Order: sequence, then C-alpha cells, then structure tokens
Amino acid sequence: MTNNHQGERVSESRFWEALCKTYVKSPSIALCRVPELEYASTLSLDGVTLDHCCGDGLFAGMAWSTAKFSAGCDLNEASLKDAARLSRHKQLDLCDAGKRLPYPDGHFDLVFDNSALEHIPDLQQSLSEIARVLKPKGVFAFNVLNHRYFEWWPMDRDSMQQYREWQPFYHALSVEQWSKELSAVGLEIEDLRGYFNEEASRTLALLDYEFSGYYIRRRPSRVVSEYSSVLGVQRRKWRQRMGDLSWRTESDEGAGYFITARRS
Repeated sequence: MTNNHQGERVSESRFWEALCKTYVKSPSIALCRVPELEYASTLSLDGVTLDHCCGDGLFAGMAWSTAKFSAGCDLNEASLKDAARLSRHKQLDLCDAGKRLPYPDGHFDLVFDNSALEHIPDLQQSLSEIARVLKPKGVFAFNVLNHRYFEWWPMDRDSMQQYREWQPFYHALSVEQWSKELSAVGLEIEDLRGYFNEEASRTLALLDYEFSGYYIRRRPSRVVSEYSSVLGVQRRKWRQRMGDLSWRTESDEGAGYFITARRS
C-alpha cells in the first residue's frame, strides 16, 4: 500500500478547468473533486457495476465520459432525475443505501462510492449491504476524508462542531479503523492511495466551512461575499491559491483515502 508519486498541482489536473466551471459558486467542491476524480477514473467499468449513492450523476459523467455504470442508486429522488438526464447509468434506483440495496446477492463485479459513506450513520449496515451485493472477489472502491481532516481543522472547535452539524460527518476514520470495519463484512483492503496534505486539507476545510455554511444555513460569510463579487478579484486569487496546492500524498499521509477492497 505505497504511493510513489507526490506533488501534482491541482491546476495540472485534467479535471480542474471543468470543475471550476461546473462548481463556480462552490470552490470547495471543485477542489475536493480533483483527487476523487483522478483516482476514481482509473477504475474500469467493465463487468456489472454499481454507482453507490450516485447523486446527480455529474461525478460519473466526468470520471467516465465514455462508459456507463450498470446501475446507480441514491435516496434523493430529485438527484436521480438529474442523473437520468446525463445517462451515465443503465438503470437508476431509489433507495436508502444505509439500510438495504435493491439488488440480489453476489450481483456486482464493482461497487463504487464517492465520499458518501462518511455521511451514512450506520456504517456497518451499509458495508454489509455492499459486501452482500458483490460477487466473490468483487471490488469495492471508495473515496473518503479521514481523521486528519478534523485533526488539521484550521479554525476553532466551535466552528468544527457547527460544520459537523450542517455537514453530518460520522466516520472520520484511520486506515486501521477502515480495515477493521471492512474486514468485519468480509472485505480486505488491497490498495490505499492518499490525497491532500495539511495545507490542502486546511484550505478545503476553510472554504467548505464558509460556503456550506452560507448555502446550507444562510450563515453570513465575508469570504463568500468577496469571492462572489462581480469584480472577481478574490475569486481569481482563491483559484490561484487552490491551483497551486499539491493534491497527491503518500498512502497514509493525507486527509483523504482512495481505498480499494476485495470481497473474500
């Protein structure tokens, strides 16, 4: 579980320009998506595949522009309607992935989840369902922020508590904890890749606190106001600052993991 490549700048990612345009009002999402897309896009969608908690389908459309998932599932009906318009899934299913998946045992060769597991309260139930629908030797791959994201939090503890209330984040785990949780349902980690060093993590946390607080809780924010100014001065400065960040780290040195696990 090693990673010999370090230091790629965010602005060098092939996804960066498209992300800035897609998430023009949400720079923290654009920043977070760079390593998620870089790692996820290395997965092949050959075989029978599930986009677990697929959301509006934008991520799948960016990562796999010429391939489709066999199925996608999400608990948000409006998001599924958006995903249907992008046509990156052969079928879409409304369900609560934290309770039960509407698929038979041993059905999928690959289940992929992008940064949703940390927001599901019952982790063991959701992992049990993922393991159940995977074929023997099937692969579960996922992106997730880990314990360092909050250990490196750039503001005070009150702001962290506020953030975790409007952005429910239940499982900020270490790789040892993820290994234990996955092993309990018959999944063993095969590969671990890291992303976001302390500088990148703190930048992401600051931006996501300001922008998610503004959009979700209507919390006034000087950062958002200046970023959104028609003059665009602060927007350009923030994009330069984000673009200069290095997103890739050694496997267990960053605030994010891309984990690939296989069912026994």
